[in-house]
Amino acid sequence: MFRLTARIEIKGDRSWTFSFVHAVEITRDMEKLTTTARITMPKKVKWDGAAEIPVKRGDSVAIYLGYDGDLQSAFSGYVRDVGFKTPVVIECEDEMFRLKQMPTVKKAYRSVNLETLLKDQGLTCRINVMGEQSLGAYRVTADTVASLLGKLSEQGIRSFFRYEDGEPVLYAGVLFERETSPSQVFKTGLNIISDQSLNQQKADTMRLRVKAVSLMPDNRKIKVEVGDADGEHRTLHTYNKSESELKAWAEQEVKRLKRDGLTGSFTTFGVKLVDTLDAVGLVIDGVRMGVYQVRKNVIKYGDGGFRQEITLGLRVA
Repeated sequence: MFRLTARIEIKGDRSWTFSFVHAVEITRDMEKLTTTARITMPKKVKWDGAAEIPVKRGDSVAIYLGYDGDLQSAFSGYVRDVGFKTPVVIECEDEMFRLKQMPTVKKAYRSVNLETLLKDQGLTCRINVMGEQSLGAYRVTADTVASLLGKLSEQGIRSFFRYEDGEPVLYAGVLFERETSPSQVFKTGLNIISDQSLNQQKADTMRLRVKAVSLMPDNRKIKVEVGDADGEHRTLHTYNKSESELKAWAEQEVKRLKRDGLTGSFTTFGVKLVDTLDAVGLVIDGVRMGVYQVRKNVIKYGDGGFRQEITLGLRVA
């Protein structure tokens, strides 16, 4: 029987380390700006006799989880909120927490690509831009860098952090092409606890219509639509793209969404934690079902065990 083990490190005016915790839930999602963590502390946790909980907003947090003392880094970030009831619940956010406090550099461009736009904001972390980069004419009007990333997401440009070699890396783009060799293979009856939320889809039967709108410097709008006339509609907005550029951009979004393979999620153990963009292989009832990019992973640790609920993204192989 494996023994669950954890280490929670909180650093602010003072440093605290806990080897026990009631529950942890971490959500990594490439469709969201922020990776979040919820820590539920034990009811009888002691803070060296302090009358109030000596943890405050902005304190740094590191979470390590595992079995039998073999710990993995599960989360790194900052305290967002501290509950006042017992048991104490501490809500945390990853590096995006800092970008939510970071004012933007107001700037207008006649033409700019995504990497330049982000670097001009004074970001010191490593930036990894993938897919469509040209934004054309662009004016930074958002108040914070996170708000700027939120506006870009309305154009289909997603941004999120991954931790690589212990450092935060900001990923931004439309399509995220990465490794096609799986870092892990999950099999029914071996390391898949439940596959009931998985479904199979065929690209030739999936109906999708994408409308793309480009706002030009003279306030004209160029619009194109690609995909199936009777399909589910999605609308994207961008700036200063020609009709041909706009069409290519919309077709890239169709490629991202319309594919053969499995959709949905499955549940596995926490033996080796999976991150967004990782490639995982699936074997269901002895049949190889392909290699998929991970879109989302909800990590749960507590009385119910150590679990991962992994949501599939693009099929990459």
